[in-house]
Amino acid sequence: MTNETALPDGPARDRDISSATFGYLGAIVLGPVIPVAVYAFRSRRSPFLRYHAAAAVNLSLTAALYAVCCAILAGLLLLDSVTVALLVALPVAVAIWACMLRYLIRGVGAASRGEEYQVPDWICARIVGGS
Repeated sequence: MTNETALPDGPARDRDISSATFGYLGAIVLGPVIPVAVYAFRSRRSPFLRYHAAAAVNLSLTAALYAVCCAILAGLLLLDSVTVALLVALPVAVAIWACMLRYLIRGVGAASRGEEYQVPDWICARIVGGS
């Protein structure tokens, strides 16, 4: 479910585009640290930047929550055996990571073009508001 249309407030400025792109790329590398910083310090500049910063924060925090859930699952399965824990939790963690990476890369592309990209609700929790 993508909504790749230009935002109604006109074309985004180059600084906003680069900050939004940096937020997504930071989420790929460092998790929620960079997107939270972009959201906290620069999101008041424009609706475009606020939207993309919130999307990057939401995606990265949701991925972190999924990682905690996978760690809990692995811990519970470790009570049975290490092999079972690795055979079940590792593929689940890799699948979630690949799915999040896909949407973060799509967000990078949309932000760099100055467009809006809406992440599907089934994969991303709305933790921070974007508009």
